[in-house]
Amino acid sequence: MSLQNSKNINLILNGPIPYALYKLALPNIFAVFMYSIVTFSEAWYISRVSIDELASLALVFPFVSLIGMIGLGAIGGGITSCLSKAIGKNDKELANKILWHSVLIMTFLSFFFLLFFVFLSSIIFHLIGAEKIVENRSVTFMQVFFSFAPVMFFSYLFISVFRGCGSYQALARITILANISQVLLSGVLTLGLWFFPQLGLIGIAISTIICQGIAAIYMFLYIIRGNFNISFKIYSFDKNIIIDILRVGGISSINAISITLTMLLVTFFVSGYGTAAIAGYGICLRLEQMLIPLAFGIGGVLTTIVGMNFGAENFKRAKKAAWLGASIIGFIATGIGSMVAFFPDIWINIFTHDNDAFSIASKYLVIVGPVFGIFALGKTLYFASMGTGNMLIPISAGLTRLLIVFLFGMLATYFSLDIIFLFFGVSLGLSTIGIILIINMFKKAWNPLLIIK
Repeated sequence: MSLQNSKNINLILNGPIPYALYKLALPNIFAVFMYSIVTFSEAWYISRVSIDELASLALVFPFVSLIGMIGLGAIGGGITSCLSKAIGKNDKELANKILWHSVLIMTFLSFFFLLFFVFLSSIIFHLIGAEKIVENRSVTFMQVFFSFAPVMFFSYLFISVFRGCGSYQALARITILANISQVLLSGVLTLGLWFFPQLGLIGIAISTIICQGIAAIYMFLYIIRGNFNISFKIYSFDKNIIIDILRVGGISSINAISITLTMLLVTFFVSGYGTAAIAGYGICLRLEQMLIPLAFGIGGVLTTIVGMNFGAENFKRAKKAAWLGASIIGFIATGIGSMVAFFPDIWINIFTHDNDAFSIASKYLVIVGPVFGIFALGKTLYFASMGTGNMLIPISAGLTRLLIVFLFGMLATYFSLDIIFLFFGVSLGLSTIGIILIINMFKKAWNPLLIIK
């Protein structure tokens, strides 16, 4: 049976690009937006417990983000890219092989993360230098959460399969239900509602694992029922398929690590200004996540659209879709950035009334908010670039951002400068991502003569 017999795949390959983006990206944006609701609600719940718990949430956030960026954004993006290209070629055997080798990769990653963060989290947070009570709570969260790393990675695997097959509507339904359940369950466990004890930060870890685990089981059953005309079959090890997945996903993992290191660096430098400063910065990180549903919502779809059209050798169509999707997101994100920059009080008051934390968060949003637009545009083009299979220049954008933040942080620390100087570095770093990814659209990655052998 053909892999191209679905309406969505036909739309991706042959239909009007604006309509394809509308039909596929809209449910995906809404689904990913629900993730932002989860992060917002979790921050709000934790803010009701204590300022120390809020600071702990800020400390663990980069590592929780890392597992998602590597499992779903990087390796998951590689799986989506390779699978969508196989579908574009209408090669069922190759698609099945990609699926099996994806299982092998995710199994390895899940146990690596489990062992690394369960046993080394105490050392990591000690090096960051937070206050002891904040450090202890952060370590406990990490040990609970990463003990169930396989649950998260296989959830990411199945999500990547859905995306690679262009099934964004079904994925949206599953994701929305899982996230709504997580919002409710995390509130119950974090705040100790009804007869449940107040677990604080640990409640977030438990609710995440339970809800994402149930979603993963449902997606697995959906796939094995043959809805995508692909199946889990055991194949002999093929290093070329591993290389193809890692050519996108492995290199993109460098970007995920650089993003995590950037957040950790900012957190480290901010920690020098006190626990309230960490809490204030943590609030801003959550607000910044408003951009992720937009960039990832359309960007994730663009990975599929670009990948399928590259597989079918429709190169001009792939590039046109990338420009259109990124332009839409850039425009919307500019509006969001303007709102948080001009009216920071409205957003910050949702999470805290602590004067010191409020002051830090306000400074951050005024300085960083204006560049949300160009950052989101660049992030969307990053996901689109995954579909081409060439990620060298996009990765350089994340590394450049890391270097900028490091330099500004060191200068702020050495000369005892106001935290505003550090935030200017963050703003410059985000802008750089957008600029580099725009330039990349005119480079070799989008030249089919240099990509297709």
